[in-house]
Order: sequence, then structure tokens, then C-alpha cells
Amino acid sequence: MSLPSFRESAERNFDDLDADSDGFLTRYDYLALAQQRLQRAGVRPDTPAGEALVDAFINAWDTHARALDTDHDGEISKEEYVRSFEMLVRTGALEAVLAPICKAAFTVADHDGDGHISAEEFRSLWSHRDTDLGTAFAAADSDGDGRISFEEFARARHGLLISGD
Repeated sequence: MSLPSFRESAERNFDDLDADSDGFLTRYDYLALAQQRLQRAGVRPDTPAGEALVDAFINAWDTHARALDTDHDGEISKEEYVRSFEMLVRTGALEAVLAPICKAAFTVADHDGDGHISAEEFRSLWSHRDTDLGTAFAAADSDGDGRISFEEFARARHGLLISGD
């Protein structure tokens, strides 16, 4: 992936993470995103699945803050995030931080606990702006069986994160 593509991906991801759209990432943004996911999925934060999702987002914030908040002001500016994004992707650090969020989000969405996400369950999970839900589900369902396994979901999420596809 070229540098402009990394920059575009980083800017898009930053905007997705900036829950209050104030131009900075803070602990509040990560907590708000967890709460939004739980609300969409109809899962209470005091359940084991809810607690796991909130913990995953807070751990991601803690890791991002240590790695990206270069001026140590408790906020990550868009420029701080963008400057570090390529390094995070290339070293695998970004995937390592986001993997627990991915797993926890999948678990929250898998209402019936069958280890797969149906199209209806996917609706409560998928939040990427400007993406048709049906198209996103079909793209994620790589084996075409009408449901998404965790592996399929993780691949789709990674592709969206890195390239926007």
C-alpha cells in the first residue's frame, strides 16, 4: 500500500474513531464507541459480553494513547494518528490492539451464540459510513453460506481498516 493510501486509511479511521467529532481522540471517544455498539446490538454493558467489549475499547485507547499521543496531552490529534498509522500497520501493532475489539464485537453481535453472524445480526454490528449493508455482508461472507464466521468478519474488518474496501 502506498503512503497516500495509508494516509487516506488513517484519516478515515481517525474520523470513525472520533465519536464526538472534535478533531481529537480521547478515552471518551473509545468508551462512546463501545456504548454505541452495545446499544445497536441491544446488549447491556453489565453483561459479560458487554464488559468484554468495553474493556477491549478501553485497552485499545490505553495502547493508542501510549503509542500515539506524542505530546502527552491526553489526546491524539489527527496528525499524531496519521503519522503513526503506517508504522502500526507494518509492525502488526494495530492489528494486535484491534483484535480484542473485533472478537468482542463479534461476540456481542452473535446473539444466538452459534459462532456465526447472520445478516440480521450483522446489521447491529456494521457501522462503517457510506457502506451498503447488503454489499458489506456479501463481501464479508466469502464462502457464500449466508452467514459470517469470525474469521470472515476479521478479514473484512481488516480490509476495511487498511484499505477501505
